[in-house]
Amino acid sequence: MIVGVPKELKEYENRVSLTPRSVASIVSHGSKVIVESGAGAKCGFSDDDYVSAGAAIANADELYAKSDLIVKVKEIQVSKGEHLRLEPKHTVFCFNHFESSKEMTEAAARSGATFISFEKVVDSEGNTPILMPMSRIAGTLAGIWAGCFSNHVLRHGSSLRMKAGFDQLKARIAGDFEQIASTQKFAGELALSLSLHDKLVVIFGGGNVGESAARICSALGAKLLIGEKRDLRRKHLQSLGLNRCTVSAAIDSDLLKGASVIIGATYDRERADRVVDENVLKQVSETRKKVIIDVSIDQGGNFPFIDQAGRYSPESMGTIMNPAQLDYFGNIFVRVPNMPSTVPRYASGALSAAITPYVQAIVAGSMENGLAGAVSIRQGMILDEAVSRAHGMPLAKA
Repeated sequence: MIVGVPKELKEYENRVSLTPRSVASIVSHGSKVIVESGAGAKCGFSDDDYVSAGAAIANADELYAKSDLIVKVKEIQVSKGEHLRLEPKHTVFCFNHFESSKEMTEAAARSGATFISFEKVVDSEGNTPILMPMSRIAGTLAGIWAGCFSNHVLRHGSSLRMKAGFDQLKARIAGDFEQIASTQKFAGELALSLSLHDKLVVIFGGGNVGESAARICSALGAKLLIGEKRDLRRKHLQSLGLNRCTVSAAIDSDLLKGASVIIGATYDRERADRVVDENVLKQVSETRKKVIIDVSIDQGGNFPFIDQAGRYSPESMGTIMNPAQLDYFGNIFVRVPNMPSTVPRYASGALSAAITPYVQAIVAGSMENGLAGAVSIRQGMILDEAVSRAHGMPLAKA
């Protein structure tokens, strides 16, 4: 089985699925790897790096013609015709998020290829080992962005303006991210620039995203209120000993009125939970305008976004270049898909390390350790109950 690593086509997706280090490991086990020219360029890996690791470099046509296992980061881009390259011989291994798009699901099924979803791989302990490192990165970024947009954004009429030095701050955060992620500590000028001292930060969801966001916000001096439904996770969060942190099963909407920052980080592996509706958002915004960071936007989002014309606009999103938007109620909204692409080299390394054992297993013909349950589509048939339910498409019998 030949492994192919194509260039990502999704806008603002800067990661690569397999780093040269992982490619070298796969090649050492006897497999051939083909990497599309320029696939690693946005995260600092050259074609020469991949050649040194034992890969062959090819264009997209050659890669899809010769490869059996296509290892990507993000879902196929129908608008760019990526699905047209797929054939029944292909197995596609990536973040698919089929629940988010019926058009993409139908295109994937028509291709006849088999799709294994990163986000659906669940180990024997119920963890999601591929999603987990990306969730931790997204949570860390959410905490950093809470400080960033609380201190460095000005509301100017119906628009937002960044204070002088904002670009330099972003560059420093990107450069220091690995250290921040590993220590959850800030010092000196950076700590002052991102300070959340005595601000109330409310976090919906205490999983990997919520915990990472809480650690960062606590380090920046915030008071924390975390809503988490699961008993075991609540006990875990309480055991962390975060300063001025309250963990509860539910969050009363009245408590949101005093919040400066609200972070949404809860979903059920199908669609994000809608934790606040439009009326509640309007009421709590009258007391204090918020910074609202919706990490679950890839799964539909935890909060409604009402644009400045007063329209419900679920398709309106920021980008990693321009993350913040102003909503109808005067809140600063951050709704950015692919948050880990903000730190592409670090995120690529974490993702690649997580998926390499699974790539090697697929190549060896093994579907153990959660892979069998992560097959969303096989030869045109929907095997994932959540995808079938989301789009009213027939579910194939196991």
